[in-house]
This record gives sequence, structure tokens and C-alpha cells, in this order.
Amino acid sequence: MKKKKFDIQKNGFYGTYYENPHGSDCVMIGLFGDDPNDLMAKCGVKWLHSRGLNVMAMSPAKKDYSHVNCPLERIETAIKWLKKHGNIKFGIMGMSTAGMHSLAAASLIPDITLTFGLTASDFVWQGFRQGKKDGCKEWCVPNTSTLSWRGKPLPYMPFVYQHPQYWQKIQEETKGSGDFMRSTNLFRDS
Repeated sequence: MKKKKFDIQKNGFYGTYYENPHGSDCVMIGLFGDDPNDLMAKCGVKWLHSRGLNVMAMSPAKKDYSHVNCPLERIETAIKWLKKHGNIKFGIMGMSTAGMHSLAAASLIPDITLTFGLTASDFVWQGFRQGKKDGCKEWCVPNTSTLSWRGKPLPYMPFVYQHPQYWQKIQEETKGSGDFMRSTNLFRDS
């Protein structure tokens, strides 16, 4: 599989371009999760290649699924590169938080003409980080949005639970499994 990797410092975005081996002038920007080179991304790429598309898999940063004022301009920068390399039609897809990310990007970047937001919220959430903090694997970051545009945080819906209650609520709802699909009350309450 022919691919080209990009990093934020050198290219202005973090991602991997997977060129369709059969050729194409259409590309799907895939916001597949934690990293554009992990198994989920590669499975998405394989499926999209079978549909005749090139793929630019992107994520906020290397092995970092935190979303704190993530600049939507990074997608715009990726599109500029994609245009220079023969792509003329642009779609975007993401799931969950990345689905919200794809909907916001499509609303602000006119080049995007096809959008998939799978299990996406139709509003922007408060920023959050993943890692380790006070025994928590994820926490809200006060006074931040998940996304920004032109250097300004987008208006956002704050979580009703803040640190450390945010993670405690997730643990309570998921019975410690970490299965975020079960943490509906966290989102419903907010």
C-alpha cells in the first residue's frame, strides 16, 4: 500500500495519505480514531480503496486522542496538499467525537462536498484530554472547546461533570469496562 506520512511541525497536520493503487481523483479524509496508521485506520483505508477512493487518514496528534481546541485549519491544509496531488473531490468521515469533527469541518470548508458523521453529536463539546491524571484516563479541560477555527475556540457545550467526577461517571456507567458506548448518561446529563 503506497502511503505518505505527514506531521504537524513539518506539514501543518498529522496524517497519512494512502493512494488508491488503481488511481483516483477523489479522496476521503478519514478521521478514524487515535492514529492514522493503526488497525482501525488501515481497515477504513482498505474499505475506501475498494470503493475507488484515495484516503487521507488524520488524527489530532500521534497516538493522542485528546481534543482540546483542535484546529480545523489542519484539514484545510491537508486539502491544499491533496489538490496539488491530483485530487478534485473531497469527502470527510468520522465516528463519535471525530464525527462531530467531520461535521464541523464540512460546515466551514467549502471544498468538502460529502460528509459522514457516524454517531456524531450535532454540536461541539467541551475539550478533553486522555492520558493519566489523578487516577483518571480522560478528563475535561476547563474553558476549552474540542475544536477551533482561525485561532479561536468554537462555541461548545460544557460537560455537566468536571474533573474528576467526569471520569468517575464514566467508570460508574461502564462498570469499569471503559466501554464509552455505555456512558450515555454522561452525555444526556450534559
